Amino acid sequence: MTYQIVAFSCAPTSPDCVLFTVKHVSPTVVAISTCYPGATEWTTINHPNRLPFVSSIWNKLVFCNGLFYCLSLTGWLGVFDPVECIWSVLAVPPPKCPENFFAKNWWKGKFMTEHGGDILVIYTCCKMRTLDGVTLFASFLSSHSRTDLIGVMRNNVYFSKVRFYGKRCISFSLDDYRYYPRKQCHDWGEQDPFENIWIEPPKDFSACM
Repeated sequence: MTYQIVAFSCAPTSPDCVLFTVKHVSPTVVAISTCYPGATEWTTINHPNRLPFVSSIWNKLVFCNGLFYCLSLTGWLGVFDPVECIWSVLAVPPPKCPENFFAKNWWKGKFMTEHGGDILVIYTCCKMRTLDGVTLFASFLSSHSRTDLIGVMRNNVYFSKVRFYGKRCISFSLDDYRYYPRKQCHDWGEQDPFENIWIEPPKDFSACM
């Protein structure tokens, strides 16, 4: 397999787990591969695109409500139903970003996560005034949302870029509409996207001790 970004439908220890990945064949065709526990090889099928979809290792993959969502390099959102084996690209064009974001690898500054059964797509080049109290933890490989945090952590986006020798990460407050620490606007061109990642800790730590 030459693919580098793979999504799981649930824990890989579950017999119902589905592995999903997508590869660019042409602007109008993608190759979708799936695999299941106990399978000896991947199943790959080419699917046509009615809308442009440039797949790459920079894809963002999320499983939600029985569907795999894939945010492409160019910002288009594809959806795959593993039961019906149907692929489609949503007719929702990506937002327009300032021209200088192209020079600063703006495509690294977009993230996707699931929250309450909905898909959230975050672009750092677009203005947004509120997250309705949700806290987002955004990184290149994995992003998460939380609603159980209190105080100043609510309505914030926390990036996986650390400062002060790992003691603090860069965040953006939508209440104050500024980055913390001050003047720490994220330069996506300078960060190795594979350097840090957010993970959701297990509810029971006893198995980890």
